[in-house]
Amino acid sequence: MEIPLIDFSSGSDEELAAQLAYAMGEVGFMTVTNIGIPTEIIDAIFRVSSQFFERDTDYKHQYLYRNVSENFGYQGVGMESLEPGKPGDLKETFTLRLAPGSDLGEDRWPSEAFRSTAQNFYNECLGAATRIMRLMARVFELPEDFFSATVGGENVALRLLFYPREQQVADGGEQLGAGAHTDYGILTLLFQSGVGGLEVRDGNGQWIPVPSIPGSVVINTGDLMHRWTNGHFRSTEHRVKPMTSTQDRYSVAFFVDPDSQTLIEVLPQCVDESEGVTYPPITAGEHIRQKLQRSHN
Repeated sequence: MEIPLIDFSSGSDEELAAQLAYAMGEVGFMTVTNIGIPTEIIDAIFRVSSQFFERDTDYKHQYLYRNVSENFGYQGVGMESLEPGKPGDLKETFTLRLAPGSDLGEDRWPSEAFRSTAQNFYNECLGAATRIMRLMARVFELPEDFFSATVGGENVALRLLFYPREQQVADGGEQLGAGAHTDYGILTLLFQSGVGGLEVRDGNGQWIPVPSIPGSVVINTGDLMHRWTNGHFRSTEHRVKPMTSTQDRYSVAFFVDPDSQTLIEVLPQCVDESEGVTYPPITAGEHIRQKLQRSHN
């Protein structure tokens, strides 16, 4: 299995939609170049991320993650397990859910520079994600805003991730940088610092490394898009290996999930007589709540 590479600066929307349909239908992942986010915006978010994670534990604990309903703040190594039943993940994270109308106090932000940089990056990612959702709608001959209209920001989250170098793995060797999991929503944009570690499980159960290509974004579809399309778009399991190199690994993920009241029902055009409807309806909020609770218990 190879991860499709798509250049968003070439080809018509129809051609890009066809490439996207193949990538998400066969693999569930694609690597995109020229997505349209300025390099300086990407560099800035990695800069504030590394500056934060380099601080001491006492400092970082001033901004601790409080609960899944807020979905905001810092979590240290082992505080989250994306693969329930396995040891906590060997990563540090800072999750930023910037829901419209949310009233986060100034004390929740490490600095004004951190806040403004995160907001700028968030806005750029949302614009890029909207373009991708319009292409997805084109694949299924839907109104172009069919998916993007469900994303008001209530469940969109930006996440800074830090995988420290030369990690000590728990006894049994089952501890990972990020445990095997699927993402929850419509799609995810992942920006990498150049150090690899992300792996995708193929149809034979083998783990395939995802190349870290400079200037690219790794994009995958999540569970709710998989349900919406009756499995036509894959929600592929992935993980991050423990870091055993001499380099730290930084990445930034942007999770695009529908607003909580959105009812996810299989699209009629994704149903044929031989398959029927594979998934019952569920609200986005209920699905996301279940997944978050499992990973944070």
